[in-house]
Amino acid sequence: MKRIVLVWSFVLAACSGDTPAPADASGPAARTFGATCATASDTSTECDSGVCTNTFDMLGHPVCSQKCTFGTDSTCPSGSTGMKCNMKGYCKP
Repeated sequence: MKRIVLVWSFVLAACSGDTPAPADASGPAARTFGATCATASDTSTECDSGVCTNTFDMLGHPVCSQKCTFGTDSTCPSGSTGMKCNMKGYCKP
């Protein structure tokens, strides 16, 4: 009887289909501001904003950002340190 229950539980698990992976609680959703991307470009298809930049050395990898004018922080979304535009013209996540 235990074998039958065990076999059926495997069958049901296999037939249940793929379930979406839960969102990573340690970072932003894919394609959004601050999400990790692979190729730095101002015409990126990896980010909703179209901007994937590697101008933030402390992160160690490219991230989705948006263009801004240095000194005009208010045009940036709020990131880990508030609304910040770096000297290279990208909003800091």
